[in-house]
Amino acid sequence: MTAIHEPFDTSPASGQKPATRLILALLKRSRGAFSVALVACVLNGIASVMLVATLNRALSSTASADSALAWRFALCAVVALITRVVSGVLFARLSQDTMAQLREHVARRVAAAELRDVERIGAAPVQSVLTDDATNVSMLFFALPNIVMHGSIVFGCLGYLAWLSWPVCVLALAAIITGSLGYHLGDRRAIASLEAAGQSQDKLFGYLGALFAGAKELKLHRVRSQQFVDGQLGAAIGEVRDHRRRAFSAYAVGVGWIIFLFYGFLGAAAFWPSLGVRADTGATAGYVVVFLFMLVPLDGLLNNIPTLNAARVSLGRIEKVMAEFGSLRVQATPISSTHDASFETLTMRGVTHSYFHERDERMFRIGPVDLSFAPGELVFIVGGNGSGKTTLAKVLTGLYEPETGVIEVDGKPVTASERAAYRERFTAVFNDFHLFDGLLGIIDPNDASRAAADARANALVARLALDHKVKVIDGAFSTRELSTGQRKRLALVVAYLEDRPLYLFDEWAADQDPAFKAVFYEQLLPELRARGKTVIVVTHDDRYFSIADRVLKLENGMVVNETRGGGVRAATIAQAQANGTMG
Repeated sequence: MTAIHEPFDTSPASGQKPATRLILALLKRSRGAFSVALVACVLNGIASVMLVATLNRALSSTASADSALAWRFALCAVVALITRVVSGVLFARLSQDTMAQLREHVARRVAAAELRDVERIGAAPVQSVLTDDATNVSMLFFALPNIVMHGSIVFGCLGYLAWLSWPVCVLALAAIITGSLGYHLGDRRAIASLEAAGQSQDKLFGYLGALFAGAKELKLHRVRSQQFVDGQLGAAIGEVRDHRRRAFSAYAVGVGWIIFLFYGFLGAAAFWPSLGVRADTGATAGYVVVFLFMLVPLDGLLNNIPTLNAARVSLGRIEKVMAEFGSLRVQATPISSTHDASFETLTMRGVTHSYFHERDERMFRIGPVDLSFAPGELVFIVGGNGSGKTTLAKVLTGLYEPETGVIEVDGKPVTASERAAYRERFTAVFNDFHLFDGLLGIIDPNDASRAAADARANALVARLALDHKVKVIDGAFSTRELSTGQRKRLALVVAYLEDRPLYLFDEWAADQDPAFKAVFYEQLLPELRARGKTVIVVTHDDRYFSIADRVLKLENGMVVNETRGGGVRAATIAQAQANGTMG
């Protein structure tokens, strides 16, 4: 058994919040570069403070500045330049690496999650964290060098003020502390607004998806389009805008408040007689120089805090969305060949599964189901809409976990840790299938024999009358700009090439014209059965029931009838005669 590998470890640690765990995991891979970048930022801050100290000393000297001070100033300037460039380059790389790692992390978690969780959560929250939230986290690494450098300069200037005058330094600290208290109140409101903006953005991504998915319906109904774009979509856009306005306005007020207090500090330092500043013009000039030099990095430090908080909120959102997918399961090593996947019987014993039935707005349960399948067998599953056919197919293929009962292969139960390997036995084309842009998992792009695989794929493409539309070149489709029926035929080509022991087709022929239905039912399905495959077909095409070995009928999630062998055709004719459809 092997565990799913994640890009980084986010296992819980004592006393660490989820966002803290995730950022530490992000930095773990690049801790060397991160450490060098931080050291460069600190050195930049030290060099900057030494620059102002040297300049202050040169300006306050009654004599002309000597060459030693000039060389010291030049050296500090060079060090400041080099450290700023080094830290900027390293943090830029860390920013993009972090975004890539986050997206890889999210993609892997979604790919490893149970299908029921993927369907329940939907794409909108994941798209939100992959775009806006991942960008916010990556921007943290653009803000970090400014935060560290500006913070180093501010603390260095405070230390220099303390060396010049303790009363002035205490006054500056009082201004910072008082301003920070006011800033903190606005910061709490800003974070709440950023979290609300994230929730609104999830809705926005859902509506943006509907804008494309429902394009036909919107264009056919002007009032519907107007109500959707100006109403639901417009409201979501406005919510995100308003929440972010409030957040960044709160930060702007906080920054302005602290800068105002520093102006108050400057006035007190210059005009408060008890400090003794006015008695020494040179000292006053020194305070002013240090203060003015500190004002710009202080402003930069405060203006980068919103980026830091936005990243913190986004990290929390990413962890929350990932937690909704549940913990990663331990997967068995995938089956590497059809020989390894061979079986004698596949049995469902007392299997049940419940889900919310949207049409009736109630919980719907399939089962208990007791079925058995064997190699070289062709089985049809029939029933009305909403009878549970597709859900049964998903449970059978291991995409849904049985709530009660068990699935057995040759008498051995399929456990939760073995379900991933069990799924590898199936090839399926569901009614809501997705067609990837090539033969992924079938043809290795680096395999020297891919030309032969391409030829086999193109032969199947020609057999399904798609060769005038699409070609398989180096394992990739030349186009996917096809009708739904044509894309289903191409999906059938992919399924045919996978060559697994069990095949499942969910309403495959529903979008096909009669000629291709005949090819599917009368040629391809019998060929698969002749090759020893177990073929399960969800269908409404009673015209072809006679080719099946068994026809299973579902009603309200239960198998209510099973017709076998030669009785299939007879039952079909009898039913048709009773309905007056055959002579």
